[in-house]
Amino acid sequence: MTVIYATPVPAHLRRMMLFSLLLAAHVIPAIAQAQSPRLDICWPAFDYDGKPAQTDAAYSKAILPGSERETAHHTAESRTMTAPDGKLQIRLDGKNYKDFPAAEYAVSLTNLSKTEPTGIVGGFRSLELSVDKPDSATAVTVNVLRGSTCKPTDFIPETFTIEAGKELVLTTTCGRSSNDYVPFLELNLDDKNGYLFAVGWTGSWKARFANTGNAVDVEIGMERTHFRLMPGETIRQPSVVVLARRNQTRREFKTLVHRFMLDKKVPRDSAGKIIPPILAVASGGGNKTPQMMADVLQYCLDNKLPFDTYWVDAGWYGAPHEDELYSNCGPNWWKYVGDWRVNTTTHPTGDLLPIADAVHKAGLKFLLWFEPERMTDSAPILETHPEFRHGQLVDYGNPETLQWIQDTVYGMIAKHSIDVYRQDFNMDPGPVWREMDAADRVGIAEAKHIAGMYKFLDDMRARFPDILQENCASGGRRIDMEMISRAHTYCRSDYYIGRKPDDTAFILGQNATLNLMPYLPFQGCEFNCVPVGDDYAAFSIISSGTVITPSDFDGGILRRKITDDETAWFKKVFDIAIRMRPFFMGDFHQLTEETAAGNDVWCAWQCDRPDLKAGFAIFFRRGAAPEESRTFRLGGIEPEGTYQLECYDSSKNTVESSELRNLTVKLVPRSFQLVFYRKMQ
Repeated sequence: MTVIYATPVPAHLRRMMLFSLLLAAHVIPAIAQAQSPRLDICWPAFDYDGKPAQTDAAYSKAILPGSERETAHHTAESRTMTAPDGKLQIRLDGKNYKDFPAAEYAVSLTNLSKTEPTGIVGGFRSLELSVDKPDSATAVTVNVLRGSTCKPTDFIPETFTIEAGKELVLTTTCGRSSNDYVPFLELNLDDKNGYLFAVGWTGSWKARFANTGNAVDVEIGMERTHFRLMPGETIRQPSVVVLARRNQTRREFKTLVHRFMLDKKVPRDSAGKIIPPILAVASGGGNKTPQMMADVLQYCLDNKLPFDTYWVDAGWYGAPHEDELYSNCGPNWWKYVGDWRVNTTTHPTGDLLPIADAVHKAGLKFLLWFEPERMTDSAPILETHPEFRHGQLVDYGNPETLQWIQDTVYGMIAKHSIDVYRQDFNMDPGPVWREMDAADRVGIAEAKHIAGMYKFLDDMRARFPDILQENCASGGRRIDMEMISRAHTYCRSDYYIGRKPDDTAFILGQNATLNLMPYLPFQGCEFNCVPVGDDYAAFSIISSGTVITPSDFDGGILRRKITDDETAWFKKVFDIAIRMRPFFMGDFHQLTEETAAGNDVWCAWQCDRPDLKAGFAIFFRRGAAPEESRTFRLGGIEPEGTYQLECYDSSKNTVESSELRNLTVKLVPRSFQLVFYRKMQ
């Protein structure tokens, strides 16, 4: 459920300054310039036993001794805020970046008493601040992307205008963070200045923007909080990252945001290197026999297809049972979730080592699907530990439950040398959490589950430091700052699964890459909605990562031989995808404004590697777009020099910088152009 409303703003709301004035290298009017964020002067807002804590001077505030740190790229410190009763303490672990106009903090609450509960904490907002605006009479806007609900409108942009004296509230109650809106919220003070608020919470969050006239009040936190903490108890609350947009267009700012995400927030391996996106081939689900799985792998090796990852999805687990072998994951995949024994009827060895070992021998990575937060009635653990589950939700707030699921999943990872751990989550946990909470513990079940889930992923990385974690939740319903920092997302919407009417899936593919890439650098989706031979469809779907299941193409490999023409087309398309992939590790430029679900516009973006003086740009003219040509201003092109261009049709050309920087593209309806460029020495 999403709540959006506008009401008059109460006059008594307190304003807290967020931003300190920094000298600019060039003159920008101070009233219109967004300043670098300083979250180290902000404190959360909440009521404690019915009294507003933010107006109570009796709260003691301090910097945690020994917490102040400085590196070449950021400063950091931890601060505490302690209630007058000496029991409730809030801790903020903050960081201010030197090389980006960005700041962040993580929030936790602790009961310092070992014998007594705290008072009631109500309406807790991790972030409360006021942002000055230049004109008291003007409106401001908030730009967001819709979330992922398996519709062609996934990730389309939406703009809310907030007039003076009005407010906007955005929230999700289902318990999956990007089901309704992707929690990257842009506040625009004018055309060139504003702020991005990135919420770090994989549950239900709430954001409020109130235009008071002279300022905009911003509040971000969990959707529901009314709790007391038990003796010695600690809980986590949403983290927040704020980036300032200063004298930049929104498109220029998106390039900066993408650069920040790539530099500071994507997963890295044990050597500190960014884990690159994958190009995967899937057997489909684990309901396939070992021979079927081997046949898919052998087809790729024989034809030198450029995949680097072998993907085994749902259906490999459960009590011994006959399964339907040919559909993607089979009809029974959901029945056995939570029973993480390998189905010995399909896999007689009792493990997946035949395919895992063959994949590793071939030099590929092995990916395996899990859904560890959900459990059906088939799970044997329920016979001895029924308390491990509430509804179908595995209780990650219970330390014994968490230890059991860690031992179970980590054991599978170690046994099979899993390189890519895929985590799915096919339920809305919000209603379950609400049923679990007592009247004086509202929000605790969610807070403990989310913290347990983060611990599950973080402990996994500590034990397997080079593993790549992949995040799915019925598609892209858990895309937020905390999950992006831990995992890639290669099923950004379930709408891509199977053929869809007209070009709706391909328009969604273009939208997802253009609109979502500034926040989610490593993303992709299933390729099976693409008709063989349809280049426009293929490159609408291909992003920084992609997965193809050959058997989804009329039973290819498993039921029939894939034709030579089909193989040649797959090879052509994915060879180009591999060529594009390194450039997703550089700068991203939106060459058009964010696009929606209409078929009457152009959609274009660019990936540029300044270190290589090279990149690519891709342009789509949708089927009903009226303009036959458009001129695009490319980013990252040096002002002087000559560039070599190579187009998708293999044509080559040499142009001067001025022509490439303002590139005119002419296309027929429903077509695209892909241009690789490199500066000549």
